[in-house]
Amino acid sequence: MKRARALLVLLAAAGACPASAQTMLDQEQRLIQIHSLLLDLPPVQAPGALGPGQLSLRLEIIGIPHIDGTTGGKVQITASDRTSVFPRPRLALGLPAPEGFHTFVGLSYIPPIAINGVSTNYIALEGGIAWVPGPLSVGLRAHGLYALSKSPVTDPSTTDTLETWGFGGDLSGGYRFDLGPVSLTPYAGVGVVYVDGRFTVTSDAVVLTSQYTGVTLEAGLRLLMFRNWVVVAEVNSYPGRLVHASLLLAFQFDVWGK
Repeated sequence: MKRARALLVLLAAAGACPASAQTMLDQEQRLIQIHSLLLDLPPVQAPGALGPGQLSLRLEIIGIPHIDGTTGGKVQITASDRTSVFPRPRLALGLPAPEGFHTFVGLSYIPPIAINGVSTNYIALEGGIAWVPGPLSVGLRAHGLYALSKSPVTDPSTTDTLETWGFGGDLSGGYRFDLGPVSLTPYAGVGVVYVDGRFTVTSDAVVLTSQYTGVTLEAGLRLLMFRNWVVVAEVNSYPGRLVHASLLLAFQFDVWGK
């Protein structure tokens, strides 16, 4: 019973495509994977966007798509019934690089502040290099994350946990169109990701685990206004698991002279 209840609330935690698995174990693993992939979502940015000395302070608005909570003859409450978005702060810094290249490092952190009995302690690191000979940009990025989510999943009086590790890399390309005080950069990319999720039912110490390795696809449009203000819309796909749209709002500035 507790395993089944754990499955239902994992569904409530993840915005995703409906599960097509035929066994209970497949469904449990699939839902752990979807939750972990939501945490792994990339930084919503075009390749080579930051030059040397440019600092970007970002607030990414992560949307939660509709989730069908139908399980058997019942309709369960899901995450999309409660909220449609959640914010994720990020910081990224452009580093010195050879002529014609841009490099960067980035950090994202969410402190374990409980809201309605739910908290996530989350940290993600990334770094990359891009070839930028002109309007064209082609970039490589590596990333990793760790998250510990706590919530009363199986019983209102307990706090269950989902521990997630993940890492991967991607290759992307874009082209910048300069239009006076603004510029537009459409871009697309492909990559690979590995996530490892471990869900623990506190009351009886039952542990459900899942590992997933898969391809990632992305496409987006970056708008830079008056050199400092950035808006990016991006769609990410983990085929067979998750399709997701995100929006980035950012302010970037030079921390040292160019």
